[in-house]
Amino acid sequence: MRAAIQDVHPSNLLTYTSLAAAVGAMAAAGGARGAAPAGALLAIAALADTFDGRFARCFTRSERQRRVGRELDSLIDIVSFGVAPVVVFAMLAPPAGAIVTSVWWIAACAYVLAMATRLSVYNAEEHDAGFVGVPAPVAASIWATYLLAATLPWLVATLFVVVGAAMVSPLAIPRPRRLALAAFALWPVTLIVLHVFRIRI
Repeated sequence: MRAAIQDVHPSNLLTYTSLAAAVGAMAAAGGARGAAPAGALLAIAALADTFDGRFARCFTRSERQRRVGRELDSLIDIVSFGVAPVVVFAMLAPPAGAIVTSVWWIAACAYVLAMATRLSVYNAEEHDAGFVGVPAPVAASIWATYLLAATLPWLVATLFVVVGAAMVSPLAIPRPRRLALAAFALWPVTLIVLHVFRIRI
């Protein structure tokens, strides 16, 4: 078995950026300014994940390095887009009351399980032409968008269920290319600007 450090490769820089942004979002949620930096960092994670595959293909890689990159991408996605939003909302607007808290955490667990299932199925089938179910960075952009408006616990729980169901749905989504990709990338970029300047909706 090779040491893991030998598989650290510059092609994975954007994937690591996504993880760093997600960890930053969780840390920011506990700060005084809360929602704005957390939302901006979740949007940065979504933007990095949108382009990490294209960035990685700019490098000459061995087959092992490509496999490590795919595994790394999914492992980081489950943290960045599964666990991080749950932690962010739990810190920004913790649910109150036994019943509400129980429902909230059940919905949160269902969301994380849906994210893990969505990523594992995607890896197993490798849909090069498109996605089945809502992609992970879309989920992150949804959370970053919601942070511009409110953090109501009951609505967060509802979104956990709705977004989780959308990720594991049989909905076929074409992989965005050229203008469609640019338009999609504009979403998190706009969110970053809105959060930085604290513009609420």
